[in-house]
Amino acid sequence: MLRTLTLIVALRLVAFAGTPGIFQGQIYKDAKPSPGWIYVQARKGRLRKVDISRARIVYAASVAAADRAGDPASDLTEGAEVEVTAEQDGNGEWRASRVEILRIQRSHKPAERSQAHSNLL
Repeated sequence: MLRTLTLIVALRLVAFAGTPGIFQGQIYKDAKPSPGWIYVQARKGRLRKVDISRARIVYAASVAAADRAGDPASDLTEGAEVEVTAEQDGNGEWRASRVEILRIQRSHKPAERSQAHSNLL
Protein backbone atom coordinates (compact mmCIF):
# COMPACT_ATOMS: atom_id res chain seq x y z
CA MET A 1 0.00 0.00 0.00
CA LEU A 2 2.75 2.45 0.97
CA ARG A 3 4.76 1.56 -2.15
CA THR A 4 1.72 2.09 -4.34
CA LEU A 5 1.05 5.48 -2.77
CA THR A 6 4.71 6.46 -3.16
CA LEU A 7 4.64 5.41 -6.82
CA ILE A 8 1.48 7.44 -7.48
CA VAL A 9 2.97 10.54 -5.87
CA ALA A 10 6.21 10.12 -7.82
CA LEU A 11 4.35 9.72 -11.12
CA ARG A 12 2.30 12.85 -10.45
CA LEU A 13 5.45 14.85 -9.75
CA VAL A 14 6.99 13.65 -13.00
CA ALA A 15 3.81 14.50 -14.89
CA PHE A 16 3.87 18.09 -13.63
CA ALA A 17 7.58 18.59 -14.26
CA GLY A 18 8.38 20.18 -17.60
CA THR A 19 10.19 18.12 -20.15
CA PRO A 20 13.38 19.83 -21.29
CA GLY A 21 13.61 20.68 -24.95
CA ILE A 22 16.60 21.69 -27.02
CA PHE A 23 16.19 23.93 -30.03
CA GLN A 24 18.45 26.01 -32.21
CA GLY A 25 18.03 29.17 -34.22
CA GLN A 26 18.91 32.80 -34.65
CA ILE A 27 18.00 35.55 -32.26
CA TYR A 28 15.21 37.63 -33.72
CA LYS A 29 14.91 41.32 -32.87
CA ASP A 30 11.80 42.16 -30.88
CA ALA A 31 10.15 45.50 -31.63
CA LYS A 32 9.47 45.94 -27.90
CA PRO A 33 12.28 44.07 -26.10
CA SER A 34 11.59 42.74 -22.61
CA PRO A 35 14.52 42.41 -20.21
CA GLY A 36 15.42 38.77 -19.64
CA TRP A 37 13.61 37.54 -22.78
CA ILE A 38 14.77 36.74 -26.31
CA TYR A 39 13.07 35.41 -29.43
CA VAL A 40 14.69 32.49 -31.22
CA GLN A 41 13.72 31.80 -34.82
CA ALA A 42 14.33 28.30 -36.18
CA ARG A 43 15.45 27.69 -39.76
CA LYS A 44 11.91 26.76 -40.80
CA GLY A 45 10.56 30.01 -39.37
CA ARG A 46 9.13 28.93 -36.01
CA LEU A 47 9.57 31.70 -33.46
CA ARG A 48 9.89 31.00 -29.73
CA LYS A 49 9.90 33.53 -26.92
CA VAL A 50 12.38 32.40 -24.26
CA ASP A 51 12.94 33.58 -20.69
CA ILE A 52 16.72 33.66 -20.19
CA SER A 53 16.74 35.47 -16.84
CA ARG A 54 17.95 32.36 -14.96
CA ALA A 55 19.84 30.68 -17.79
CA ARG A 56 23.53 29.90 -17.87
CA ILE A 57 24.85 31.59 -21.00
CA VAL A 58 27.99 30.08 -22.53
CA TYR A 59 29.97 30.12 -25.75
CA ALA A 60 30.39 27.08 -27.96
CA ALA A 61 33.96 25.95 -28.62
CA SER A 62 33.46 27.13 -32.21
CA VAL A 63 33.41 30.80 -31.08
CA ALA A 64 36.99 32.06 -31.07
CA ALA A 65 38.24 33.43 -27.77
CA ALA A 66 39.19 36.71 -29.48
CA ASP A 67 35.56 37.19 -30.56
CA ARG A 68 34.05 36.62 -27.13
CA ALA A 69 32.81 39.41 -24.91
CA GLY A 70 33.56 39.51 -21.20
CA ASP A 71 29.87 38.84 -20.56
CA PRO A 72 28.38 36.23 -22.94
CA ALA A 73 24.90 37.73 -22.47
CA SER A 74 26.06 40.85 -24.33
CA ASP A 75 26.45 38.72 -27.47
CA LEU A 76 22.79 37.69 -27.42
CA THR A 77 22.01 40.12 -30.21
CA GLU A 78 19.97 39.93 -33.39
CA GLY A 79 21.37 37.36 -35.80
CA ALA A 80 23.41 35.42 -33.25
CA GLU A 81 22.93 31.66 -33.58
CA VAL A 82 22.11 29.88 -30.33
CA GLU A 83 21.17 26.50 -28.95
CA VAL A 84 18.68 26.70 -26.09
CA THR A 85 17.90 24.12 -23.43
CA ALA A 86 14.55 25.04 -21.88
CA GLU A 87 11.30 23.77 -20.39
CA GLN A 88 7.79 24.99 -21.03
CA ASP A 89 5.92 26.15 -17.98
CA GLY A 90 2.20 25.71 -17.35
CA ASN A 91 1.45 28.78 -19.50
CA GLY A 92 3.45 27.48 -22.45
CA GLU A 93 6.32 29.92 -21.88
CA TRP A 94 9.84 28.63 -22.52
CA ARG A 95 12.16 28.99 -19.50
CA ALA A 96 15.81 28.44 -20.45
CA SER A 97 18.31 26.75 -18.19
CA ARG A 98 21.15 27.07 -20.70
CA VAL A 99 21.87 29.14 -23.80
CA GLU A 100 24.90 28.25 -25.88
CA ILE A 101 26.10 30.85 -28.37
CA LEU A 102 27.13 29.00 -31.53
CA ARG A 103 27.89 32.02 -33.71
CA ILE A 104 27.91 35.70 -32.87
CA GLN A 105 26.63 38.47 -35.07
CA ARG A 106 28.26 41.84 -34.71
CA SER A 107 27.36 44.39 -37.32
CA HIS A 108 29.13 47.16 -35.42
CA LYS A 109 32.25 45.28 -34.32
CA PRO A 110 34.28 44.95 -37.57
CA ALA A 111 35.29 48.63 -37.41
CA GLU A 112 36.42 48.14 -33.82
CA ARG A 113 38.34 45.02 -34.79
CA SER A 114 40.00 46.73 -37.75
CA GLN A 115 40.96 49.64 -35.46
CA ALA A 116 42.39 47.19 -32.92
CA HIS A 117 44.19 45.36 -35.74
CA SER A 118 45.73 48.62 -37.03
CA ASN A 119 46.91 49.39 -33.49
CA LEU A 120 48.84 46.13 -33.51
CA LEU A 121 50.69 47.04 -36.72
